[in-house]
Amino acid sequence: MTKLPVPNLNLKTTPLPFGGQSNTGQTLAINNRYFTKNGKPWFPTMGEFHFSRYPTQYWEESLQKMRAGGIQIVASYIFWIHHEEEKGKWDFTGQRNLGHFIKLCAKLNYPIFLRIGPWAHGECRNGGFPDWLQHDKTITLRSDDPTYLSYVRHLYQKIYEAAKGYLFKDGGPIIGLQIENEYGHCGGPSGGEGLTHMSTLKKIAVETGFEVPFYTATGWGGANVVDNEMLPVQGGYADAPWDRTLTQLPANPNYLLLPTLNDPLIGSDFGPSKETFTFRVENYPYLTAELGGGIQVTAHRRPIISANDTAAQALCKLATGANLLGYYMYHGGTNPEGKLSTLQESKASGGYTDVPTLSYDFQACIGEYGELHQSYKQLKRIHMFLQDFGDIIAPSVSFFPPNKVENADDTTNLRACVRHDNATNTGFVFVNNHQRHQTMPNHQNVNLSVELPNETINLPTMNIPSGFYGMFPYNIQLGDAFLKSTNAQLLCKLGQQYVFYCHEAPIFNYTGNPAPMIVLTQEEANNAWHFGNKLYITNGNLIEKDDGVQLTTCNTEETVTTYPHFRVGVDTVHEVHQSHSESAHKNTTTYTFSPVSYTGSFKQTHQNETYTEYEITLDRITPEGINDIFLTIDYTGDRAELYQDGKMIADWFTTGLPWRIGLRRFGYKSNFTLKIFPVTQETYFECTPPKGYTLNNIALEPQYATLI
Repeated sequence: MTKLPVPNLNLKTTPLPFGGQSNTGQTLAINNRYFTKNGKPWFPTMGEFHFSRYPTQYWEESLQKMRAGGIQIVASYIFWIHHEEEKGKWDFTGQRNLGHFIKLCAKLNYPIFLRIGPWAHGECRNGGFPDWLQHDKTITLRSDDPTYLSYVRHLYQKIYEAAKGYLFKDGGPIIGLQIENEYGHCGGPSGGEGLTHMSTLKKIAVETGFEVPFYTATGWGGANVVDNEMLPVQGGYADAPWDRTLTQLPANPNYLLLPTLNDPLIGSDFGPSKETFTFRVENYPYLTAELGGGIQVTAHRRPIISANDTAAQALCKLATGANLLGYYMYHGGTNPEGKLSTLQESKASGGYTDVPTLSYDFQACIGEYGELHQSYKQLKRIHMFLQDFGDIIAPSVSFFPPNKVENADDTTNLRACVRHDNATNTGFVFVNNHQRHQTMPNHQNVNLSVELPNETINLPTMNIPSGFYGMFPYNIQLGDAFLKSTNAQLLCKLGQQYVFYCHEAPIFNYTGNPAPMIVLTQEEANNAWHFGNKLYITNGNLIEKDDGVQLTTCNTEETVTTYPHFRVGVDTVHEVHQSHSESAHKNTTTYTFSPVSYTGSFKQTHQNETYTEYEITLDRITPEGINDIFLTIDYTGDRAELYQDGKMIADWFTTGLPWRIGLRRFGYKSNFTLKIFPVTQETYFECTPPKGYTLNNIALEPQYATLI
């Protein structure tokens, strides 16, 4: 029996001096425990997407993918060097067009958080500082140096020109700003002078015109957060490719269910993490802005982050009290072309690590070319729950058992805790049986009990398999029904029905009549999509567009099950054929696509001790009936670069994951040059270290699309 005691606490809720009202009467606010929207508890999710690292023509599609994944707020760095690489020559055109991106968010009614720097990091050259600024020895950067501040003011003014009229108070999407980044942790003094500088930066932003509901600052590792001026945001990553070691890192404590905020892995390339905070922790809710949605690889470290690594960590942060789940990165990208240099972080430019020149895939939920990775679907389960039940969990408080697991190397004892709201007597039991790089045991016949002041809730006896992570509601009002306990997890609400999923045979203990329910398997929950009043189950991928719901898949046949039942008309787009298998509650439609097959060939054209070169020739591709074509390059070597007409268009550091390149952004060209490089330095690989530098094979896979 695992006992989870919950004391009777009389928690004080104190409003914080943040928030605002739009010209349409919408309100946002925050207290020392959680956000509110229009006066009700709000649990938002936030995902990082760098507009300047992605082609403009696909921005809207990417935002639709983020929304379909349950992301409620878009966050984006604004890299100074992307916009003023040459002093006084500003560039807000093409994929650097911040104004267009903001207007697109406004069109989609998508809230946005701008991370305005001036220093950003983000594996960008000079942390985002232009070279002309970085190398001016007459200026003290990241300080109250008047000359530096004059340049910062000009940067903020340029950003504001793009944002003017689109702030929340104007009815626009911009609800918050992050000031600086990791200041006092990765550069700059912690406390004192550092706090003064952060106040100065916020003052300049406000004087420029940035009157927004929320201002945030990095909170971890001694970074500077000015009390009552900024909200501290935390982070957590599954690994640390920036770390200077060349071995597997110790077991990651981010998979423990403990009341800790600081992640010692973040910024470890700058030195040991400080364990102190510059703000009063108890005065603020636990908010995250940098939960790893994956990880960027470096020349010397090549970790592979699994979907479970990503999702289990997010669930652990939710379990331990987080009231904002913010991911860095949620959507990968590609560094833009620089005029004077490449724009990635590198040792040559003064950075601590070398990263790919172009690729910023980040192993993110949405990859560099827009593909949805498995972590997208694993996280989507959590996000769907938070969209419909976040107002219930946001006011709850985390409680930990006296025998809680405190050592990440402990693979024996079950990790569990509870979030409970004394005001409603409702709560959720959390279990995590996943630890990166560890094999966890199967726990059979587990009995979990929540010991409340006036009663004890016994969850149904259940099995917790290796790698499982989840949350189980208790004492929860579901419409007219009252659920005492269950071994199933809540996914979403569909009209008057409640959607659950369960990893074993579900058990529901109701008081009185049960709620109308749909119960899915865990696999079905991974493949679930919720748009409006309909739930879709499919192995394919869905987004909601202006003209309907779009299905994309790399299979020539895909089924879509829809709840509640409705009849689908015959679709004639691109020779898509439908057959129907109907029941009283759901409709299953099969979409069959006319198969498209493309092939390619390659030949070696050059080899020396530095690299091997190949010419790749593909069939001429006509994009009719397809959404994209993915070129998979199977090679052996340390890294590879792909060229078109003499210009490098893509690169990849070997990790053991497939290198897949979306060809639509390159106009489906047919001829490429590939260079493969051997390992030349000691490197930590999680896969088998590559020997040699040769191209093994190439493959082409079409992605089909249709409205359903």
